Amino acid sequence: MEVSLPKMQFATWFKDTSLEINGDTASIIVANSFSKSWLQNHHAKDILEAIQKQEKSVSSLEFTVKKQDQTQRMTLELSPKKAPKSPAETPPVPAKAVIQPTLNASYTFDNFIVGNNSALAYAVAKEAATHPGKKHNPLFIYGGVGLGKTHLAQAVGHEILGKDSSKKIVYVSCETFTNDFIAAIAGKKMSQFKKNYRDADVLIVDDIQFLSAKEGSQEEFFHTYNTLHQNSRQIILTADKIPQAIPALEPRLQSRFGAGIVVDLQPPNLETRIAILQEKSKEKKVVFPDNVLEHLAKNISSNIRELEGALNRLATFCEFNCVSPSISIVNSALGDFISSNNRTVDSSKIISCVCKYYSIGKDDLLGRARKKELVLPRQIAIFLIREQTNKSLPEIGKIFGGKDHTTILHAQKKIESSVLIDSSLKSDIEQIRQNVLSIN
Repeated sequence: MEVSLPKMQFATWFKDTSLEINGDTASIIVANSFSKSWLQNHHAKDILEAIQKQEKSVSSLEFTVKKQDQTQRMTLELSPKKAPKSPAETPPVPAKAVIQPTLNASYTFDNFIVGNNSALAYAVAKEAATHPGKKHNPLFIYGGVGLGKTHLAQAVGHEILGKDSSKKIVYVSCETFTNDFIAAIAGKKMSQFKKNYRDADVLIVDDIQFLSAKEGSQEEFFHTYNTLHQNSRQIILTADKIPQAIPALEPRLQSRFGAGIVVDLQPPNLETRIAILQEKSKEKKVVFPDNVLEHLAKNISSNIRELEGALNRLATFCEFNCVSPSISIVNSALGDFISSNNRTVDSSKIISCVCKYYSIGKDDLLGRARKKELVLPRQIAIFLIREQTNKSLPEIGKIFGGKDHTTILHAQKKIESSVLIDSSLKSDIEQIRQNVLSIN
């Protein structure tokens, strides 16, 4: 499979799998339910054929999600727990002092649900963790609020610590970096400030766009960046936009931020949102009916953070009121939340923004003409309506002149695959998305 698939695709879907053969059945052990569903739907036949070339006795294939105790999960304990010591016992002196990083224990690769919106970013982050400082340096992750930028950035830190607990991981928000810099100047402790940041093996800075217009902080970060990069230390930055779009950011920083690899996280599609809810439900050890999770996923499409917040709120409501989750309970517990999300985007806003962005008429966009200049905008509009609204494929087909649902699905899949390799298209879609969300 590694030979026949693109490198990034193999790294995303196959690298964390294992194979077990029991009699005539081959079992593929995967990290989570979303990976299981994806592999079953897209690669089951190819996998079985590849196995049968090596093991002719195998006639069937099954996919199994890795059990909790099989999954390696990072903790923030950087040294093993010690047995109680007698009062006379002298504690050993560590060979090297390790600064405990402020990483969220749940922000690991194991807990990150991969979808078409995040497959490339996930694969690149995994490679950066495997070859820190050597491949994809810096790693620049951008995207909207609540889409998993911090999760993915910290997952790299956890992975590196898992291989070598002596590594110094420095994770800060850009605001913290700036505040530390100001405090160091005021307290005349610049040498300590520089040591704290420039001695890092891995530097992770969240929301780097907040360096905008801060000349002194930009100057200091420039020198910190250069020191780390010249010493092959891994740098990971997150932001809400690409480096070139950050206002009042020095060109030399824009150039350096984009010199490694720039990847984005898009809002998850419906299938990925359902998979995220399923995984979060397992983590909370709460059973939600599939139709309830699907109802939540259809009604909350903005970002992952709001999706998880809604699930937490529903779980709390059910617990305190001693009721079982159902669609009617969802509407009671989250009525205001869902209606707020539903008011955010409708198809007419998306159509209007696409037409304005590409300077085309609404009738042309929704019509049947297949002129070259209309095909891409039409596909983008379909993709965004599918992503941002609750409309089904047939409903979207009606909007676009009665097109068959398979045509709508093809347009959606076409854009989903194209954004993985076309950075210009990604930027166009992100700008249109922001334009849509800015409409009151």
